[in-house]
Amino acid sequence: MSIHPDHLASFVALVQTGSVSAAAESRCLTQPAISNQLKRLQESIGMQLYRRQGRGVQLTGIGEAFYIHALKVQQSMFDLNSFADELHDLQAGRIYLSASQTIAGSLLPAALVSFQQLHPKIEVFVDSVNSQQVFESMEHHDLGLVESPLPSNVPECCTVAHLGEDKIVAVMPVNHPLAAHTSIELTQLEDYPLIWREQGSGTRDILERAWITTMGKPPRIQLCMGGMSAVLESVRQGLGVGMVSQFCLPTGESILTTRPLHPQLLRPMSLLQPSHASPLAKKLVGFLVPYLRSRLSQ
Repeated sequence: MSIHPDHLASFVALVQTGSVSAAAESRCLTQPAISNQLKRLQESIGMQLYRRQGRGVQLTGIGEAFYIHALKVQQSMFDLNSFADELHDLQAGRIYLSASQTIAGSLLPAALVSFQQLHPKIEVFVDSVNSQQVFESMEHHDLGLVESPLPSNVPECCTVAHLGEDKIVAVMPVNHPLAAHTSIELTQLEDYPLIWREQGSGTRDILERAWITTMGKPPRIQLCMGGMSAVLESVRQGLGVGMVSQFCLPTGESILTTRPLHPQLLRPMSLLQPSHASPLAKKLVGFLVPYLRSRLSQ
């Protein structure tokens, strides 16, 4: 059994107007056309939905139950058409974004709050991974955000927008001996245990390169934690000094403090836009690029 949407609409019009002639007028159809649609609807159901009564109609018990369902279907169709219009106007839909953990945990939340205040029907789904995993995920995501030098194997289909430079800082408890310094050199860190990020992290990549350049040897990694939150919590527990983005320390933090490195360790922050990015994703790009550039320039 298959019910044609036009036949359903004519039945709802019949019930709401009370007669075939009035239903035909409301649907901008002829009376024979309406009558034919109503006949075919009842044939497809195999039951009588209404009886003629004078110049009007009266629903059967089956017709009354059918009308309740017909209204729900009509409302669903109305909602679907409205959603389709919003999709066409780029006012609704979903965007899948892959972001490094530093960006996803610090800069991105406030940006998305501002974006969704402007576009409340647009849903943004964020995968928080490390920078290498962002590069690897571009085939399946609309956009990517990383804070590390771009590798030579960035997909050719990706357009890259440079957002600015992020500073890496040392994070430690407020009573740590290094907290007495206004800035810290890498050589000073040799005397203390360090908490490193996992392989593929942009933070670790930058720090390892600087360490080899400054010390002339690879670092000895004794403790490695996956993710920015794990590093911060390890520092709180007194396991060592961590290296994080300047934006990573939570507002109101009382246990931890940060100190800049000397010389500064900077890393580029970039937005990746694959060629398959939807028009809706490009709308988010138009918002994120100036927003993040403004934050990074402060």
